[in-house]
Amino acid sequence: MNLNHLKATTERPRVRSRVLLASLAAAAALTGQLVAFAPVASADGPGPTGQNTAPSAPDKQDPPTSKEKDQGKDKKPAKALHGLRQFTSDNTFTPPAGVTSVFVQAWGAGGGGGGGGGGGSTPRNAGVGGTGGGGGGGGFTWCVVQVKPLADYGVDVGEAGTSGAGGAGGTMGGPGSTGTDGGDGSASTLTRSADNTVLLNSTGGGGGGGGGGGTTVAGAAGTPGTGGNGSCSTGGVNRLGGSGNADGTGGGTADGIVELPPGAAVGGDGGPGGAAGTVGVTGTPGQPGGGGYVVIYW
Repeated sequence: MNLNHLKATTERPRVRSRVLLASLAAAAALTGQLVAFAPVASADGPGPTGQNTAPSAPDKQDPPTSKEKDQGKDKKPAKALHGLRQFTSDNTFTPPAGVTSVFVQAWGAGGGGGGGGGGGSTPRNAGVGGTGGGGGGGGFTWCVVQVKPLADYGVDVGEAGTSGAGGAGGTMGGPGSTGTDGGDGSASTLTRSADNTVLLNSTGGGGGGGGGGGTTVAGAAGTPGTGGNGSCSTGGVNRLGGSGNADGTGGGTADGIVELPPGAAVGGDGGPGGAAGTVGVTGTPGQPGGGGYVVIYW
């Protein structure tokens, strides 16, 4: 399998319609791979054997019918149809009869953005609060996985990182408080239920740090969250999610053949810091990360 030549870019999701079942043939052509299909067992078999009786002298033997001509000839085995399943929450995948391998694309969940720091209070602490760090985008993996028809495989879809709360503003000339860190996004995985073996794992992005509270100077920006990663038991294409950015925006994700739902797997933006004043303004909360996403097609 050689998927490494395919382009997978890390960017914020863009709005476009997803090509689902119609793109399966194109996906196979681009990867230069064929999904293996096992023949479906035929219900036809040899007829019962019996004792042949020679025809009477005056009788003529009828010519063989078309059905009789066809007996004994090899018949082409039926093949499993193409299909696609999308997962935005935990579920179970059961390969149809005849399907022995599937393509999987999986994204981990994005980390939440950190809350902005609270503004300081005048006159001694007139600094504004720092912006919360943006959350990291979820990791990505794309590979072909061998499966057993009609067996169960657990699909766990990553949960979005929670948003950080804004820090309180200062009072009585005091400094503002630091915002709360955003939560980490969790991983999206595919697990073989028979022996609890994890076949692929796309980890979630890290949460952004809370912005610092305003003091005599502006509060420091929160630390951006790091992007997640991907891995697969058969190798495949694995990409890092984008880390949060210095301006507080969340990290983007790798783009696959099947388009992500809007906002899925991206890191949440950090919240702006609060302004300074006689009573400092509370920092703005960060945004939660985007949930994970898994697509299986054959």
